[in-house]
Amino acid sequence: MNLTTNVSVPKFDSTVINRGDGIRIRRATESTPINGIVTRLTDTMLEILVNAPQGNSTRFLQLAAGDVAIGVYEVWWTTDFVTINYSPPATVGGDSSGS
Repeated sequence: MNLTTNVSVPKFDSTVINRGDGIRIRRATESTPINGIVTRLTDTMLEILVNAPQGNSTRFLQLAAGDVAIGVYEVWWTTDFVTINYSPPATVGGDSSGS
């Protein structure tokens, strides 16, 4: 399932992700994912509240739609914590359709 829509400027699709959704992201060059909760959603940016395991600290992370669309991040998200949606990293040419 695509997290971004195919337009000239990548945008997040608010019909598939919303505030309060659980999210896990992993940078394509790293092996450790980051878990959090979506706290703000705009067309081009997700703001995620991240609970870091070191010292029970929290921080905000901003995830740009353009970075997701070109494959910088691999993203999993859930609304009900039963169904897990997945946006794979883009393949060559920036297509993240997953087909």
